[in-house]
Amino acid sequence: MGKLISGPFPLCALLSLAAGFAQPPQVRRVIPNDPLFALQSSFFNPSATQVRFPAARAGRQDVELPAQPGLDLNITPAWTITTGSRSTIVAVLDDGFFYQHEDIRDNIWRNPGETGSGANGQPKSTNGIDDDGNGFIDDVVGWDFAFEDPDPDAYVFDGMDRGRIQPYWHSIPALGIIGARGNNGIGVAGINWDTSMMLLKIGAQGTPRGEIDLQRKVRAARAIRYAVDNGARVINWSGFVSDKNPADLLQLRDAFGYAEQHGVLIVVAAGNSTVDLDLPANAGYPESFTNRNIIRVAEINFSGELDRNSGRDRISGSNYGRRSVEIAAIARNYTTWVRNGLSAYDLAGGTSSSAPVVTGVAALVFSVRPDLTAEQVKQILMDSARRLPALEGKLVTEGAVDAYAAVAAALRFGRNPE
Repeated sequence: MGKLISGPFPLCALLSLAAGFAQPPQVRRVIPNDPLFALQSSFFNPSATQVRFPAARAGRQDVELPAQPGLDLNITPAWTITTGSRSTIVAVLDDGFFYQHEDIRDNIWRNPGETGSGANGQPKSTNGIDDDGNGFIDDVVGWDFAFEDPDPDAYVFDGMDRGRIQPYWHSIPALGIIGARGNNGIGVAGINWDTSMMLLKIGAQGTPRGEIDLQRKVRAARAIRYAVDNGARVINWSGFVSDKNPADLLQLRDAFGYAEQHGVLIVVAAGNSTVDLDLPANAGYPESFTNRNIIRVAEINFSGELDRNSGRDRISGSNYGRRSVEIAAIARNYTTWVRNGLSAYDLAGGTSSSAPVVTGVAALVFSVRPDLTAEQVKQILMDSARRLPALEGKLVTEGAVDAYAAVAAALRFGRNPE
């Protein structure tokens, strides 16, 4: 356990407070010993009106952003209840993973059917045998559905620069947000200090700008079924498919239905096109699927507003929808990164980094109540969201995810108060 601050706060009090999702006047908090936690303002910002992040590279400027004091994930009191569980499996769909990162590697899922020694004394992980009979050979940490390989790595050429081979960075912040090892004296803390992240590679960076990966929807459908069949409770997909023709999406739609039937929660990014997803013309997938086990996540800034970013050639920012997007989270998370093939830390952003926040909190909820269904956890996340004035009329909940409120509500869910 990390450093405990403030007064005692017994479990019976947690249960009674959960009904109103309130915090006591003197809440107990846990502050981990990770040296970069001081930069994780999205997790803990009790008083700052400006948050500052150091330049990641020489020649870059520090990033300084306005903030609303007290507007954060409210994770430090949640950690007095739970810091996650290795038994909670979280599947992550992306285009390759640098899972050797120093702050991530210990929280990667290990397939129990493909680890240890087989009958012949050889390691199951490399014996070329489907030891667990799930149809995949030596799938120790997940699967690469792009190249049909047990190693979902990120070492493919960069499609934006064919002369460079570099680990793909997009998935690294998501892994760190969900489950960077906490209180280990290294780097940052994830929402879950202990978890099991299953790595499912559904694409290959290397597609040049302008080209469309028409098979991503098929690989994603297979990955979702793999996650369900191999014990995942939550799936994070911070991505999209290019096809919008309903006839082309049947296989993917069926996979979402398969996850729904088996009680697996799917968390998806709302997207970064600044559009209202309630309008049929703006439909995109998977964010426009309507299964009961899906929760769509928008991006807010440190002031509690839908984030907008102006670039040289376009304006990007969070999609929204009063009926189509359930909840929001701060996306500017200081978390894990990769640089020159080595472990690094940097400031992430976009709905690709807000969705993993909700995924991480869902995993915390499952760690204290593994008996809950996906729909129940979704409802808990929505009911316990912190309402924000700037989100009125923009999201279903009109609020942002609150880790403490969600975990406290989960403790009480379905149980009679004492």
